[in-house]
Amino acid sequence: MVTLIRVKGKLELNCGQTSSEISNAFRHLIEKVSCPYGSFLLEGERVVFLHRFLEKRPGKGWTSTVEHQEEEDCFMVGVEKQDLTVEQLWQYTAVEVEDDGWGSGGTKTAKVQPRDRMELSCLWNYSNPACTSRTIGCAPIVHREVKEGTTCTIPVPIDALGMISSTAPATSLMEVLKGAVGRQVGDVAAAVLSELKMKGTISTPEVFHFLPPSLGHHITLVYTKAATQGTFETFRRSIHSSLLLPLDRPLLRRSNAISWDKRDKLRNVHSGLEGKHGVGMGEVALVEGVYTYHHYMQDMFDDDGWGCAYRSLQTIVSWFRQQGYTETEVPTHKEIQKCLVDIGDKETKFIGSKQWIGSTEVGFVLETACGVQSRFVSVSQGADLSSKARELMVHFTTQGTPVMIGGGVYAHTILGVAWDEGTGDCRWLILDPHYTGAEDIKTIHAKGWCGWKGPNFWNQTAFYNMCLPQRPEEII
Repeated sequence: MVTLIRVKGKLELNCGQTSSEISNAFRHLIEKVSCPYGSFLLEGERVVFLHRFLEKRPGKGWTSTVEHQEEEDCFMVGVEKQDLTVEQLWQYTAVEVEDDGWGSGGTKTAKVQPRDRMELSCLWNYSNPACTSRTIGCAPIVHREVKEGTTCTIPVPIDALGMISSTAPATSLMEVLKGAVGRQVGDVAAAVLSELKMKGTISTPEVFHFLPPSLGHHITLVYTKAATQGTFETFRRSIHSSLLLPLDRPLLRRSNAISWDKRDKLRNVHSGLEGKHGVGMGEVALVEGVYTYHHYMQDMFDDDGWGCAYRSLQTIVSWFRQQGYTETEVPTHKEIQKCLVDIGDKETKFIGSKQWIGSTEVGFVLETACGVQSRFVSVSQGADLSSKARELMVHFTTQGTPVMIGGGVYAHTILGVAWDEGTGDCRWLILDPHYTGAEDIKTIHAKGWCGWKGPNFWNQTAFYNMCLPQRPEEII
């Protein structure tokens, strides 16, 4: 077992605004992180990893040589013993709670289960002597040079990842932390210097983590804030090629980045339901990538009874956004209505109304707002939807986008299909936008708001039209 380590912090550079001075400042920052100034605080704020210098001592025996020993080591403050393993650190990530006077006294800590990552913060320990192999025995030197020039202050965000065996000594984390932060400072320097060379400007560096589906590990990239999608296209293409990633879809754009921040909406709510379709030996094809579940009553907006197609469209736009195909924000109901008015599909009075939209309107908005083309598949009655199973199989296999389906007075989102060609048995994985409850995945699964549905789920006599959004081609 391995543990994913994430270390965060905010550093800063002040230097002259020339390539050479910025390079030297970043080089000094890397050395500063690597020397005993660089310390790390474990989440929960109970354990500090101190980086200290070890004095060399005389060797044993009849010679007067100096015994060789590592010059630096790690000391943990806040633990009972130094021989802990990495997995034993989880118990120190819980915040201690002072007893309220009614208990047994002292402090209490909750039992902590290992999570998907262990987080630390980068700190400066200015009380520690910053001794390294390069600075031992050196007196301070002050260099003063009088000249005119432009100076700059560059924020250096730290959000670095590392991996370590869960059974490794906890003190060995120091090398992982120093290496991760040092490499990231170097990546930030490369991004800043690249923009300075190309544009003559400096903008805030931003750190993004990616986990492409076909890759077994994270990738961390640094983009400057002023850079557009096109600025780093050649850079992204080279990484795609180096890691044998597909060259026909974006995987390393800003919107592809994973986020560990708490969100107000659920993502990929079908996770855990993939194999529960009940179609014997049939084939299964599912949505690919990440989407956000949009449903009735979200965002403090009451659309109960009329907004299901709007919510399905929002889910689809969230998919294209999180796959990196568009930077368009997920539209509100009013923005969707305004888009349809702007293209001449609806009259002005449509804006602000509670009128329904269908799959055709969903396609219009996707094309106008996101540049996404769609295919449309219809059946004259719900009883015939099984006849379109093969087309849905091909769609999810080749495109992998969520499908909006409208029929009668209801709209839903199809996330997958299970089909047995021999028996004709078919099930659809449905994401229901009519849900009005809290963001509770257990309730959504238990009550069937996301789940596999059989042929009887559809109105057997109603006309149905499906909007099948197509991936834009050759985009990285």
